[in-house]
Amino acid sequence: MGIFIFFTFLSCNLIMCLVCKYAYRQNFVYQKGMLLGVHIPKEQLHHPQVEALCGQSQRRWKIYQNVNIALGSLLCLIGFFSPEWLMLIWIVWFLLYLAGMQVLMVSPLRRMYRIKQEQGWIREKSRRTVYIDTQLSALSERMAPRAHWHLLLLAAEGAATAVLHMHLQRQSGQSTPAVLVLGGAAMAVTILVWAMRLYLVERRNVVYSQSSKVNIAVNGLIKRTWARVFLGADGWNCMAWLYLALRWYQAGGPGKGDWLVYALLQSAAAVAALSPWGSALRKKRELLAADEQPVDVDDDEYWKTGWYENPQDPHLLVQNRLCDTNYTFNMARPAARWINVGITLALVGSLGWVAWMMIERLV
Repeated sequence: MGIFIFFTFLSCNLIMCLVCKYAYRQNFVYQKGMLLGVHIPKEQLHHPQVEALCGQSQRRWKIYQNVNIALGSLLCLIGFFSPEWLMLIWIVWFLLYLAGMQVLMVSPLRRMYRIKQEQGWIREKSRRTVYIDTQLSALSERMAPRAHWHLLLLAAEGAATAVLHMHLQRQSGQSTPAVLVLGGAAMAVTILVWAMRLYLVERRNVVYSQSSKVNIAVNGLIKRTWARVFLGADGWNCMAWLYLALRWYQAGGPGKGDWLVYALLQSAAAVAALSPWGSALRKKRELLAADEQPVDVDDDEYWKTGWYENPQDPHLLVQNRLCDTNYTFNMARPAARWINVGITLALVGSLGWVAWMMIERLV
């Protein structure tokens, strides 16, 4: 079990840290009229304050991520000795890692916005511009494939769980809770992925250009990529559970090698969720770079705190300007505040629960 825990945590840590390290890297490059998440004039890119801030922020981000990649990998060794201690220390490290990233992302954005205000780079005209592309809206529903494949995967996971449960009952007169927990977890992941896919693929479109052709191409690319990401991740998640259920059915229970294969298949789900984005974001940049009629809306006022806060925007979730593949809450909406409070309480509660279980075992 120790080797399973080690590889599970190691793969999760490496994937998470590497994704965070390279996903934010785009903010150090001037694109869509922004640098570090703030709109500034192109001719001011070599302003002494701008260059100093970008250089310092980039160095700190690189050092921080490299240190946490090494630290997160070393923590996984604790899994060979005590899974409880590993879980407790890992949660503390994870919360500190998230907090540190938030500081490293928000602080440069706020400083850049102050520089922008001090230098008078705010353009009042572009702050009040709203672009609508009716042709893009008309084609929105046809930009991504349907989501029925997720229902087939859900049916396969449910069938495997039911068959294995009945088989174990016939053999020993009772099932094992682990079967229902793991099968239920696989189905829960599929339902969650399916719901996220429906929301993100069918969300509102983004107007990047005054040309409908460019908007259709870019939005279609992003929606197709989201569809591929969710289907790929869901497929590997389903395959992992089906493999484990088959081995359980054949041998009466999975061995250490089976748990390792299960962990590797779940890791493949994470890779499947990330691999399409490199090519998709590169194509997106190429399409926008070739556009001769880009739109330029300076909405920095709603992002100046480091998060989105726009009372006039009815949407709860909006695309995060610091990362194209991420979404963030509109903190001007009451529901967003309650959700963040709930997530915070869940994290703190998880830490307390793990600490309590560990103390119980030690006593």
